[in-house]
Amino acid sequence: MASAEHVVNTFRRALTLDGTAYEEIRDDPSYTPYSLAAAGIAILLAAIGAWLWAGTVDITVPDGWFLDTVILGTIFTAALMAAGVGVMYVVLSQVLRQAIPTPDGFVRVTALGHVSYAVALLVFLPQIGFGLSLLAIAFVFFDVCFAIRSAYPTVTRWNATVAVSAGMFVWLALLPIFSDFPDNNFVTGPFVYSLFE
Repeated sequence: MASAEHVVNTFRRALTLDGTAYEEIRDDPSYTPYSLAAAGIAILLAAIGAWLWAGTVDITVPDGWFLDTVILGTIFTAALMAAGVGVMYVVLSQVLRQAIPTPDGFVRVTALGHVSYAVALLVFLPQIGFGLSLLAIAFVFFDVCFAIRSAYPTVTRWNATVAVSAGMFVWLALLPIFSDFPDNNFVTGPFVYSLFE
């Protein structure tokens, strides 16, 4: 079992794009709860950003805005991201016939790649929040592609791009569909803008 200090150091290396950190995370099952928790915290931060957004725009928010955006938004986004990771795995291993030895290693690696979604917390900033939160999605795309290619060197750039695009499409397309102002505000990050015309 890795110590907390070692986990933090490995995650720091991964977030600074040290490919060897992703290899270590791939091979060590003790990183599973930490990778999942890091992704969950990132989603929660993006949900808090959506909640704070209502305070920076001139709208009347419905009752239960905190419950919808922070609690349910986090749950829905996490579930859709998990489904997206499953799609990535299936596309790579079954459709593109890439060698992915263990599903749990793939989950650890890709979950950590989703940590940059935390940047979507900044969606509440006036004028620049939407652009910054869109960057969070771009960062996730890049980081997950990088994580996959670092952990699985035989996966080509094209195959990683196809798999990550398919997986991210799941939550990018479905999250706005599940949400509808004023009743179902299950949004995080930039998706808060999908509620309003």
